[in-house]
Amino acid sequence: MNKLYFTLGLVFVALTATLATQALIAAEPSNADDNALGQQQVEKLWADFARPDLAALDQFIAPGFQSLHEDGARDWAEERVLVAELKITPYALSDYKVTRHGDVLLVSYRCQVGETIAAARLSPTSTPRMDVFQQINGEWKLLSHINVRKIMPSTSAKPMMIAQISD
Repeated sequence: MNKLYFTLGLVFVALTATLATQALIAAEPSNADDNALGQQQVEKLWADFARPDLAALDQFIAPGFQSLHEDGARDWAEERVLVAELKITPYALSDYKVTRHGDVLLVSYRCQVGETIAAARLSPTSTPRMDVFQQINGEWKLLSHINVRKIMPSTSAKPMMIAQISD
C-alpha cells in the first residue's frame, strides 16, 4: 500500500511540475509575438515621422529619450526640431531583428527612404536603423532612435547638418 501511495505521490508531483512549467512558458511572449510587436512599433513610429505628427510623437516618446545621428546625439526637444522639418519620400522597412528583455524591446531593421531636413539631403539608399522601446505603464514608448546615414552635399551656400539648430 505504501508503494502505491508513493508512486501516486511521484506522479502527482511530476504532473504538477509539468503543468507549472507549461503555464510559465505560455505566460512568456513568444519570439513571434515579439517580432510582430517590434515591427508594429517601428511602423507606428515611421507613420508619425511621415506626417509628421508631433503630437502623436510627443505621447510616444519615453522620458530620457535620446537619438543618435551622424552629427551627434539629441534629446527629444532637439529631435523634435529635426522631425518638424523632416520631409520623406515613400519608405520601405525590412529585415527586422527583434530582441526583448523584460520591458525593453530592441528593434534593428533596414529603411530605404529619401529624407530632406532643412537644406540637408540624406542618401536614399537602404541603411540600417535601430529603435529601442520601453514598456511604461502598459504602453510601449520610444526610448532611443539611431540613424547614422551619411549626409549628401547640400545645394545651399551653407551646408547644414541634420537639423542644425541656430543659436
